[in-house]
Formats: sequence, C-alpha cells, structure tokens
Amino acid sequence: MVKTVQTDAEIQAQILFYLWQQNAWGQIYTNYEKMKTRVGTVVKNNGKNTDKQLKKLVNERLVLQLKQGRTYSLNPYLKLTIEARIRKDGRFVI
Repeated sequence: MVKTVQTDAEIQAQILFYLWQQNAWGQIYTNYEKMKTRVGTVVKNNGKNTDKQLKKLVNERLVLQLKQGRTYSLNPYLKLTIEARIRKDGRFVI
C-alpha cells in the first residue's frame, strides 16, 4: 500500500474506522502502538499526524483514552456520530 498525504479529516476517519473494525467500544479497547502501526502504513509522516489527530478525537470525546493513554476505544454514546464521520469520508463501507 502506498503512503499518501491525507487531510486531517481523512486521518481521523482512518483512526475511527480502524477502531470500528476492531470493535473497540467502551471498555473493549485496542493498543495504541498496534493502532499507530496500522494507520501509519497508509499515512505519510505517520507518527506526528496520527498523534495530533488522535488527540483531537479524544478532545471531541469521540475516542476514549484508557489505561493512562496506552489504549483507546470509541465512545459508545456517540456511535451514530462516529459512523456518520466514517461514512462522510467515502472510502470506508460500514
């Protein structure tokens, strides 16, 4: 897969879709390093851009930060909003 320059919204959709694929809702979470590696395979400047966009998603409360920031999951109370953001990107089918 070729790394591409993506907009902030595209990176956020990529992160949300990854967590959605992992079925990481609420107390079911995924490891940050694993997620960063997976998302970094398609995003240029993988570490910095992914970190910034993940922090924005945490601030918007779409993503929950667990275990002192080492694991993340989707906020189950905002499920419809999260699915709408993923669909809006157009690259992912839910």
